[in-house]
Amino acid sequence: LDAAEPETIHGSPVGSHYSSGLATSVGMMFPYWHSQMIYAGMRSLGEDSPLILTRSAWAGSQRWAAAVWSGDIHSDFKTLQNSIQAGLNIQLSGIAWWTTDIGGYSGGNPKDDMFNELIVRWFQFGVTCPLFRQHGARPTEPWLLSNTSYQLVVQVIKMRVSLREYVLSQMKSVNETGAPFNRPLWFDFPHDITTWSVTDQYMFGRDYLVAPVYQYKQRQRRLYLPDTETVWTDFWTNNTQKGGVWITADAPLHQFPLYKRST
Repeated sequence: LDAAEPETIHGSPVGSHYSSGLATSVGMMFPYWHSQMIYAGMRSLGEDSPLILTRSAWAGSQRWAAAVWSGDIHSDFKTLQNSIQAGLNIQLSGIAWWTTDIGGYSGGNPKDDMFNELIVRWFQFGVTCPLFRQHGARPTEPWLLSNTSYQLVVQVIKMRVSLREYVLSQMKSVNETGAPFNRPLWFDFPHDITTWSVTDQYMFGRDYLVAPVYQYKQRQRRLYLPDTETVWTDFWTNNTQKGGVWITADAPLHQFPLYKRST
């Protein structure tokens, strides 16, 4: 559902009304009711398990099978960084299925060196999100990228396929427990006080810790491995590290910091 909100370029005119009241009071409920309407229609036509990909939502929209993407965002590294917090916040708010336009929607040139690095880093972020999808106003075929970026994007796509059973198991857990698919470190390690100030890392389901790379030409990443009673295994090297420490991890373009939890 694109434009699943009352889209006006200059905002709602002063005094705008819905049937339920003033736009200033109930306007944010529009996408909630919009999803409800589509959900009810699909169920009436015999669809047992609707899934609605929508640009907007409100608290409780998950009951109408709303899977939300973050809208027409820009193709730049700052937006990639902001997407980390956006994804954690909406999932903590109860919207289980969330995604971005990988690479951003507006801007981005497949011939540009910075964009070629951005798209790789964004795919690496996207592979650990609930929904894994690319979309944009530009041509989005991976083979239009540089040869290096194309190969790395294909590698990430294959990685998502290899994680399919894990992803499905964690989605099932979300459905049964309500625990977010992606969540801040403090969600799993509330007793570790350091986790409460870490805003750019998260858990990918129960087993994996992710530290996305969101700066141009960044090839190392400082990150925190929580909990002194937990052992963390580097996804790429199988090296282990006991938790409760800050480390500096290598982050060549073909990899991003990813650690598996074991106790």
